[in-house]
Amino acid sequence: MKPINAIEIRNSYMKFILSFLFLTIFSIFCIFLFFAASDYEYALLDKKVKETEKLSYLRKDINTNFDLILVRFKELAQYREYNANEMSKQAILLGDIQTANNRIKDLISRKSEQSPSFDLYGKLNNNVGAMADLQDSLIQSRGDIQRYKEQINECQLANKSAANKIRNGRYGR
Repeated sequence: MKPINAIEIRNSYMKFILSFLFLTIFSIFCIFLFFAASDYEYALLDKKVKETEKLSYLRKDINTNFDLILVRFKELAQYREYNANEMSKQAILLGDIQTANNRIKDLISRKSEQSPSFDLYGKLNNNVGAMADLQDSLIQSRGDIQRYKEQINECQLANKSAANKIRNGRYGR
């Protein structure tokens, strides 16, 4: 049997205790980091969910405005006559279309990240603006054509009236 060396035993116990304390503190630190990382992950996920919800509401608002524009264009296509009442209604519908189109443009500018769907919304927005301008131009052209038609009809009536008066001998020999 070897003699027991008190110094070696004490050193061994100290190494054991220090190693045990170091490993215990390291384990607690790892557990702390695990929970801190999971909390940080939850915070990141919560942020991503909020951004996704914001984009979802933004898309919903844009789609609602596009639906409104579609309904207004369908209503606009129903008008065929040229009179003040219909022209007023057409102007109101075109104003609604332009307002909704401007709202869409504003909503698109509020997007937080680049997305192909928002690029598509931007292109659709530009096309709707062009269609509204064309529709407005067509309405004006139809109004011009109707006025010219009325002027031609008035000229024809004046010519017929003058021809009848000349035939009946009022201005004759």
